[in-house]
Amino acid sequence: MAAMWGSNFVAIKQLLRTLDPLEVVLLRLTLASLCFAVVLLASAGSLPRFSRAEWRRLAVIGVLGITINTTGVAFGTRMIPAALASLIVTTNPVFTALLARGLLGEPLTRRKLLGIAVAFAGVLLVLLYGGPEAHFDLHNALGVLVMLLGPSAWALYTVFSKPFLARCPPTQFAGIVVLIGTLPLLPVLLVEHRIVGQVAHFGALDWLATLETAGLALVVAYTIWYRGLRVLSPTQLAVYNYLVPVFGVLGAWVFLGERITIFLLLGGLTILTGVVLTNSGRGGRGLAPVQATHAGGGGEAEHESERAALGEPGAS
Repeated sequence: MAAMWGSNFVAIKQLLRTLDPLEVVLLRLTLASLCFAVVLLASAGSLPRFSRAEWRRLAVIGVLGITINTTGVAFGTRMIPAALASLIVTTNPVFTALLARGLLGEPLTRRKLLGIAVAFAGVLLVLLYGGPEAHFDLHNALGVLVMLLGPSAWALYTVFSKPFLARCPPTQFAGIVVLIGTLPLLPVLLVEHRIVGQVAHFGALDWLATLETAGLALVVAYTIWYRGLRVLSPTQLAVYNYLVPVFGVLGAWVFLGERITIFLLLGGLTILTGVVLTNSGRGGRGLAPVQATHAGGGGEAEHESERAALGEPGAS
């Protein structure tokens, strides 16, 4: 999962050489939706039934985790190096800590505040000194802000997803939210005719990048993520999340020729240190594996699931 999400930034950067960011998003989501549609049709008899209120909530989940997250990653990756992009999305626990304060009233302990400060200091270090193109200007700063849409949307997405996983298998749930998240972007296909001609002229490397960003990073990795969300604690999942920038930085160096500087490594280590401090400063409140419940489960259990879900790390 970490390798798929880390390599995703490299694949998107490759596709951006031919397509614009919105076309990359459309290509990713269209292909992933087709794959998930086949899975959902094959398992239609076992799909859970949702109330109207739950469908509205699923719509919010799809827009946050799919529409906003993938769009922010694509536009942000065009503006900044792939290695930096993979480092920025690792800051998700920082946003979950802030959301925990705003939505659930969890206190921001000194350890959490220190972690938040350290993580953002690492982002600034990489932004200012991380490579040949590293400098503080409006373009780079805007790229970082756009990329940060991903972790912030993913944090909310994870909170709202957690209660559904007790009654919906991971593959089915991933398919539902990807299909819902793709719908708002489908009208763009009516005016974006250029993408068909561009894809027709793809080379082998472009198709390999498409397979990675649509098939592996969305279909396979999302399914693994939801399966892990049901059976692992936030601390256990965080270990895998911390590996995402490792694959992102190495992939950017090997396939894109991006330089790995001492400041990039130092800044990345600083970001990860801040994330670890933030994620470990939760007063020992871990997340128990999700137990299957009846559809009419109690509201208190759902609230506890949402509270626990704030500890989850994110990706793209």
